[in-house]
Amino acid sequence: MNAPTGTHRQQIIDLLCREAMTALDISQAVRVSEKDVYRHLAHIQKTVAGQKKKLSFTPCTCLACGFTFTDRRRLTKPGRCPRCRESRIDHPVFRIKD
Repeated sequence: MNAPTGTHRQQIIDLLCREAMTALDISQAVRVSEKDVYRHLAHIQKTVAGQKKKLSFTPCTCLACGFTFTDRRRLTKPGRCPRCRESRIDHPVFRIKD
């Protein structure tokens, strides 16, 4: 495997252009904390918009009751479900599209 090149943000952009990934997957691939990945994603969202691309993500879903966070605009995973108050929520999956 080749050594990673470029900044963390460039590495994340390259990964997300190739495949859809969760923040946890990205943090393991780029070797930064999951919290830092979310910070980078906020900046990446603006960067790729200038390149006529879009950072898209699948909305989170509560694993207990099935509630889908369709109106949520934050990139981070919610802490609890507003319907059942459970904290078992799947991670959002990110992808960069043209």
